[in-house]
Amino acid sequence: MKTKLLLILIAGLQLCLFSCKKDFSASNSGSIIGKWYVNKEEVTAEYGGLNQKLDTIYNNVSFNSNDFFQFSSRDSALVSSSGDFEVNGKAVFTDGAGTVINGINKFTYNVSGTVLTLSSTFLHPATNSTNPGPVTETIELLDTKNMVLFYTLQGAGATFTYRTYYTKGN
Repeated sequence: MKTKLLLILIAGLQLCLFSCKKDFSASNSGSIIGKWYVNKEEVTAEYGGLNQKLDTIYNNVSFNSNDFFQFSSRDSALVSSSGDFEVNGKAVFTDGAGTVINGINKFTYNVSGTVLTLSSTFLHPATNSTNPGPVTETIELLDTKNMVLFYTLQGAGATFTYRTYYTKGN
């Protein structure tokens, strides 16, 4: 009788332990629709031929209310940026009088699991740019208040990675 009771107790404890295991699929339980403000960005550049890696982290004081990603329910998105955040520093665009011009880019988007696909429909202030084609980002976290997007770009003998942290606006 004691052996049966002990086995039932052990089975019950194991059931409780396994049911408490973190469900990673639940980490993307929020809706992407809404306005998301940037509060942190990690930028990394790895130069293959030079075996060099550069890291830059921008925290919330680097951003303002012009740094956001807005997703509509009609599969369109708008990105606004107060500058170009790169591994060597933040670059800003200005007019001839020194007034900062915010970058505003428009996209169509699709979410499939943890993959966010963006297709550019308008790029500003790069007036002579061509449509680069769809870009995919990984949704590392999406809940009701926070979103983290990860993006990798290959080019010029280097690999650039961007991990951007967002907080949902009101």
